[in-house]
Amino acid sequence: MGMSERNTLLQQIGRISFTMDDLRLFLDTHPDCSAALIRFNELAREREHLVKHYNEACGPMNFYDNNECNQAWRWVDAPWPWEGAC
Repeated sequence: MGMSERNTLLQQIGRISFTMDDLRLFLDTHPDCSAALIRFNELAREREHLVKHYNEACGPMNFYDNNECNQAWRWVDAPWPWEGAC
């Protein structure tokens, strides 16, 4: 996977995460809004799929996902911030 595809995945995950955070705050004050809850759950599934794809293609997104499926320790294989990871 090239850096442009990696960056695209990160942007998609970031947009979905932001929307989920916004919906979570909305649901804190409107817990009975079924439309918001349905959309939150749709986004959660989509985000989970994207994160899984990212983890398989690029390595773990965060250290909580590192040893999924007994993989080797790959946390340090990703580019470091000074190598353009930010």
